[in-house]
Amino acid sequence: MKKSPPENSTIINVCIIPPEKVGMQCVAISQALESEGTMFVLDGKTKFAHMTVYMARFTNEKIPDAVETAGQVLKGFERFACDHTGYFMTEGRYLEASYRKSPAFMALQEALIAKASPYRLNPGNPFEEAYFTPYTPEQQKNARETGYDLAGNLYRPHVTLARYKEGHVPEEFPAFPAAELSFTLAKICVYKADNNGAVYEKLKEFLI
Repeated sequence: MKKSPPENSTIINVCIIPPEKVGMQCVAISQALESEGTMFVLDGKTKFAHMTVYMARFTNEKIPDAVETAGQVLKGFERFACDHTGYFMTEGRYLEASYRKSPAFMALQEALIAKASPYRLNPGNPFEEAYFTPYTPEQQKNARETGYDLAGNLYRPHVTLARYKEGHVPEEFPAFPAAELSFTLAKICVYKADNNGAVYEKLKEFLI
């Protein structure tokens, strides 16, 4: 895989945005996790609750094509349930709120990959992004084929709540407050994301 992506390229993240009530609960849970051992927690402003469906790097001139294609794909989809199933700590030290991997989730991701991924930068030979860590052979295969390392079998619908510094991952999960984090999909947005995959600029909002 190539390193040091060109300056005229940007990671694009197509993500589900939970309703305000669910988003606020995610932020409250995340804020309660903040400590000297966390790299970041959600703040509801620059770091807010979102659920990535598809993410890849595009040259800046291809971004309008990616956004338009996402809109075309979403015209064919209806609202579906996003069922919260628990919490998960990744090998990359991210703590996530997990959601059921339903056929509806997979159909949405597959449609976005089919239509938007051909516009991505360097199909078949992607840049090694900072969020590809640790990077397994199956993740490498996904990145080459789709641009997104967590596509297909590796996809897990989730909202990232926090990331821990190396050596500071808790040995036990914290006591999570009672919260209703399930919701019905109603809004999907396309964002620019930084080199770590964190969204920062909304390009388009679609209501389902």
